[in-house]
Amino acid sequence: MKSTKTVSPDNQLDNKQIISLWLGLLKSTGEIERYLRTRLHQTFDSTLPQFDLLSALDHAEKPLTKTELSQQMMVTNGNVTWLVNRMVREGLISHVHSAKDRRVTLVELTDKGTSAFQIMVVEHEKWLHNIFKDLKSDELNMLVSLLARLKKVTRQNTKTK
Repeated sequence: MKSTKTVSPDNQLDNKQIISLWLGLLKSTGEIERYLRTRLHQTFDSTLPQFDLLSALDHAEKPLTKTELSQQMMVTNGNVTWLVNRMVREGLISHVHSAKDRRVTLVELTDKGTSAFQIMVVEHEKWLHNIFKDLKSDELNMLVSLLARLKKVTRQNTKTK
């Protein structure tokens, strides 16, 4: 398919730029995810969703509901339920009842889960450093700034009415 250079209505970006940006973001994200998934599996026999769930619980100031976890992880409640059940069986997390409402089940890290996450996060940081090691500090700062702007713009422009 031959690409045509048409200009967007606001005359700021042409289609080639937009598609190039979109594909570049997808490819870079995919490569990073593949690398991290492989490392987590090879090093800890763990998955990226397990790491993400441990991270969410580690950063939380209190136990979380499955709905809160699904929102933070940007996955469905069903995915979180399956993952939580698996990780409870592994002893990494546990269910607790809310002190305010006994019908509400919360999820929290166990000592085993906290210990496992602390070990994993050290390696995770090393892997991230390896991925981005060839970027200069000012380039990293520029990327962080541009991604924050992109997040704001995409959030604004993708709201459904």
